[in-house]
Amino acid sequence: EVIICAMSGNYTERGELAIADKYTRAEAAIKCGADIVLELPFPFSTLSSEGFSRTGVHILSRVGCKSLSFGSETADTDLLSRAADSISSDSFINEYSQVGKNQGRASAFFELLSKSLGESANMLSNDILAISYISAIKSGGYDMEIIPIKRDGSAYNAQKLEGTYPSATALRNAFKDSEDGFGEIDNRFIPQGSLDTLKNSKKPIFADSIQREILAFFKLLTPSEIINRAILRSNGGKSVADDGCGIVERLCSAAKVSSCLDDFLIASYTSKYTDSRIKRVILFSLLGVSDRFYRDLPEYTNLLGVGDVGRKYLSEIRKSSTFPIITKPADAPNGAFTDILRASDELYCMASGRELDSFLKKSPYIG
Repeated sequence: EVIICAMSGNYTERGELAIADKYTRAEAAIKCGADIVLELPFPFSTLSSEGFSRTGVHILSRVGCKSLSFGSETADTDLLSRAADSISSDSFINEYSQVGKNQGRASAFFELLSKSLGESANMLSNDILAISYISAIKSGGYDMEIIPIKRDGSAYNAQKLEGTYPSATALRNAFKDSEDGFGEIDNRFIPQGSLDTLKNSKKPIFADSIQREILAFFKLLTPSEIINRAILRSNGGKSVADDGCGIVERLCSAAKVSSCLDDFLIASYTSKYTDSRIKRVILFSLLGVSDRFYRDLPEYTNLLGVGDVGRKYLSEIRKSSTFPIITKPADAPNGAFTDILRASDELYCMASGRELDSFLKKSPYIG
């Protein structure tokens, strides 16, 4: 068998910069058992669960995957499959579109899902992604086996390192709070191959390093200018992606009363929107991403890492697949998607102290 990973690039679905660049993380994945690592590229990597899942399933199906495995708090295939059917029903879609101004969309989602299933939908964040993956497989008509993996350990949003499997949030906090970037993190919490790779790379990256640029952007531009810029740069659309309901206006107002990124985020947060959605809109505003990308799919994927088994598989699949797998980023086709992906990589270079064109020169990690 061949293990192919569709991995977020330099930005995550939480709307944050990845703590290590995409090639470093691909190297870690190859060392930990993956045969091929393909990029789930920006802006698709930062869309909410529906767009994120649709893109990941699309990329993997186009390169011949017959099984899809993912983490899930419940790992109950039957329950997840029924939930996927529920969220695709006309009644669910209609009710969800009518969520009131004072109710958060996340809480409304769980409430409507429980109502639709006729039982309590006691699910967490990775279950929602799991439901979205299954829904994408069904709606796309893909022939893929579902293999959920039980997510054990700390709650997904636990703040401190504890137990054998700490949360990703706790790991990021530990990275951020330590002077050398690693502190008390060791192979109890991260596989040794991954830990060694991270330690040989740059210090973990966070948005704080570009907080002046972020604040200046929202202080100097008006909401209309930000929205029009996104529509122009994305070559279509009606609003900044994931907005459409006043988040950009809120961000511009918050920036004017904030002196640092933490203050800006605190002033922007509201019970109606998740913190991740606010962060996504910040990134989409900065990089000119409109809502058209919720309708589109990536035109290609970048090869980030490959092992011996993966190289043999790629040589075969390229004979039958028409989906481009780009090895040299500089060879990517021109267009709005490529322009935005390159701009996102340049912003990441600014945050990590690299030359702006660093990722154009990168080659896949060969294991």
